[in-house]
Amino acid sequence: MKHIALPMLALLAAVSVSAADGSLQNDIYRARDRVLPALVHIQPVVKDYNTGELKKQAIVGSGVIFNKDGYVVTNYHVAGKAERIICTLGDREQVSARFIGGDPPTDLAIIKLDLSDHKGPLPVAEFGNSDSVQVGQYVLAMGSPLALSRTVSGGVISTKDRYFSQEVRLPSGEQTGNYNLWIQTDAAINPGNSGGPLVDLDGRVIGINSRAMMFANSIGYAIPVNIVKEVVHAILTEGKVTRSYIGAHYQALQEMEEYFGTDGVNGVLVSSIDAGSPAEEGLLRAGDIIQQMNGQAVSAKFVEELPAFYKKIATLPPGSVIDFRVQRGTDTLHLSVKTRLLGDLQGEDFECAGWDFTVKGITRQMQLENQLKDSLGVFVEGVKRSGAADDGGLRAGDVIVAINKQEITDLPGFVAQYHDLVQAKTQKILLGIKRGGSSRLVVLKPSANEETTLND
Repeated sequence: MKHIALPMLALLAAVSVSAADGSLQNDIYRARDRVLPALVHIQPVVKDYNTGELKKQAIVGSGVIFNKDGYVVTNYHVAGKAERIICTLGDREQVSARFIGGDPPTDLAIIKLDLSDHKGPLPVAEFGNSDSVQVGQYVLAMGSPLALSRTVSGGVISTKDRYFSQEVRLPSGEQTGNYNLWIQTDAAINPGNSGGPLVDLDGRVIGINSRAMMFANSIGYAIPVNIVKEVVHAILTEGKVTRSYIGAHYQALQEMEEYFGTDGVNGVLVSSIDAGSPAEEGLLRAGDIIQQMNGQAVSAKFVEELPAFYKKIATLPPGSVIDFRVQRGTDTLHLSVKTRLLGDLQGEDFECAGWDFTVKGITRQMQLENQLKDSLGVFVEGVKRSGAADDGGLRAGDVIVAINKQEITDLPGFVAQYHDLVQAKTQKILLGIKRGGSSRLVVLKPSANEETTLND
């Protein structure tokens, strides 16, 4: 007997007990026909710098056309680092696409199809309302799992407000998921489904499939479409998503009620403060309980309420002054915190092919996450095995602050120095690095290779 996935068996069972006129089955067909033509099979070529050298690899993903001009929404981890993108449309026509913009914190990206040679109308999917979805509601997940194009799986919504207490990161290193909850479904979502639509039986997109739970069956997650609509609007109108941050982190108040004696108290518990952040400058402290923000009561007693509070701050214009009323022990305080622009989470990458390692520029967020004293220098992303850097003792995570005793403050300065030394075929390179809390010197001895090329 041919094996059928359990979620689909449940769906088929529901169909068998539905009305004799087959209304549920007809709903499934109708939803499929409304969205499947707008499904796009995406084949990007992405850059990977993690091994110490630039590697290009073809991956697969999915997307859905949401605009008649050829705009497609997908995941950032599918298209965000793409050098080249080829898409296969519903009529099997292959077209190229270009990256328009992305938002790593929500793992969303927009690409635009090249329709210069396309003939005929372009199918477009309709966005629904993810706030109205219900647990137990039937849904269809569409995409290209394991490179098998144009696949439909069925199941139900298991929960519509899943929160990940552990940090979630994209393959490119950016943290994601702070500003939204996730729709969990038992409809089959596998590698390659990423970026495809999660569809209700009215044929409307209610989510963008993003990830599956490793080593688990029938557990997949989608980004709610109301978050998608916000990000799409920002990218198409402003070119990017702008957010504020104050450098404070929070946890559910319920988790610490016994310790703080806050049973019955509402508020948001501050768990930690980033050094040098607006929150620190505004005298906010770990252990404070934020009860009001700009005169409005706030609460995150449960973990599912945390993303909404993070988002409440993030959506303020950078430079806004927030008045917090906080409980600190038995005292009630009013503190003012001025927000700053949340910049790029990860810096630009660069391959030092002549020296056998890769680096990236250091952003403010990288400084905080790696507990660096400042953002000066460049961050060593990867070291090629058995190359000049590896032989010299350079390691991933080192920060290069000097080359041949000349100070390096940022990536452009590093790249200029690198080009000059490779062009001169310098055979001994002295790198000043920071590793942990100590300063060290690393000596590189690259071989004089006529085939060594410069990176632009």
